[in-house]
Amino acid sequence: MNKYLLLLLLALPLGFVACNNDDDDDNDDTEQELITTVELHFTGPGLDRRFEVEDLDGPGGNPPTVDTIVLPPLTGNINCYIHVYDRSKNPQEDITEEILEEDEEHLFVFNIQGADMTFVYDSFDDNGAPLGVETIWTTDQPGSGQLRVTLYHEPTNKMNLADPGGEVDVEVTFPVKIQ
Repeated sequence: MNKYLLLLLLALPLGFVACNNDDDDDNDDTEQELITTVELHFTGPGLDRRFEVEDLDGPGGNPPTVDTIVLPPLTGNINCYIHVYDRSKNPQEDITEEILEEDEEHLFVFNIQGADMTFVYDSFDDNGAPLGVETIWTTDQPGSGQLRVTLYHEPTNKMNLADPGGEVDVEVTFPVKIQ
């Protein structure tokens, strides 16, 4: 188990820097926002659970805290809502609001490895392309794996979820248990 945890922490690609408020101005010296926390909020019949990856000091420094996503097996229609925060500020800044306002410039991509679960997008940008702030999940057989969540900024092709292009604002990996 310690080897698994060590490998997980070493493999966690954390890019906790959000997009800046660019207006395509070459002289824009606006500091990028810091993403300290990615929260997945799962709800459904008899289900209301939140799981986070949090790195309050940003890349480097202390390792992030990572919750293990635990969901029941053989369950459909589990709603998931992503919240993205900068909790280094008081009060915390909800970056999710900016993502929703600039929906054509953002895309959440989900990569499931090992866990017997699937999802469909339930939120779309103004052009009808996937956004991913809201998704609907289904779990199947008990087991474990990983879920990597990547937020792309200014993707060049939102319909190509394997390689949407653009910059990565944040990428986190959650361990997953279906039990």
